[in-house]
Amino acid sequence: MNIFVTGATGVLGKPVVSSLVKAGHRVYALSRSASNAELIRQMGAEPLTVDLFDQDELVKALAATQATAIAHLATKIPATSRMGKVASWQENDHIRRDGTRVLVDAALAVGVQTLVYSSFYYVYPDRGEQWIDASSTPIQPHVIQQATIDAEKEVARFTQSRRRGIVLRLANLYGPETPSALEQLQMAQKGFAALPGPSDAYLSYVWTEDAASAIVTALLEEPPAGIYDIADDEPLTRAGFMTALAHSVGRSSLFRVPNVIMKMLTGAAADMINRSQRLSNRRFQELTSWKPMVPNARTGWTMIAQAQHKSDRVPTHAA
Repeated sequence: MNIFVTGATGVLGKPVVSSLVKAGHRVYALSRSASNAELIRQMGAEPLTVDLFDQDELVKALAATQATAIAHLATKIPATSRMGKVASWQENDHIRRDGTRVLVDAALAVGVQTLVYSSFYYVYPDRGEQWIDASSTPIQPHVIQQATIDAEKEVARFTQSRRRGIVLRLANLYGPETPSALEQLQMAQKGFAALPGPSDAYLSYVWTEDAASAIVTALLEEPPAGIYDIADDEPLTRAGFMTALAHSVGRSSLFRVPNVIMKMLTGAAADMINRSQRLSNRRFQELTSWKPMVPNARTGWTMIAQAQHKSDRVPTHAA
């Protein structure tokens, strides 16, 4: 299969590209810089210097590569310290809203049959202890997440043209190479945890490699068009999550930054990240062979801490 990928050099894109190449598929990846192009080549894919917002360029690239499927993973997530400012999301919104629209137009023009888009689970409301499932839970997107809903509508437009559009609403990504996870681990090592929201509210996470394998599965196994939720098997409450994080660094407990301070730090995003969201992966598991390798954050944080410890023990040598 010939597959076109956007966001190929991101935390999610790299394992997706590597898995597809390893499986024997020809992967063509959008590249915006020489350094990205080199990284794409190292992964065994072919870089394409194409403007995501130029439909003519995209049509030519898709036609030339004879791509039959697209994995649209491009994002520009702001730094953690700036996530609470709506203005910080403008570039990401442009990619999700306008980039997706242009990409769908190009895909329809050349006969691409499958489009997989990585969305985000914060579009759901606070549901307390109830499980969240795309097939039955209404959305309540915060203004920061409106652009990803607009992108989802573009994927639906692709599907309406008798193609297969898949939206994967991903839980929070974490893993040894995820910057936000490493920040959390470093704070925990100092005895602190920054977890906004009530202690009994649920957080949903998914290991980065598991999210990547879900995307690959959606591309290759061809589940029906629609929206699916991707998370680990056992979302934890914030209290349980904090305990798991503490134990991973050898502590019995952590000092939690007070909610009043977290609200000040998270600004406009406070309402969104305070929600209790217990995401269910059941439907995607029922329709595909996918199963998360990391079942919950207790296992995941231990793996991250062990990976960091191993990395710290590797000697470095001066040039």
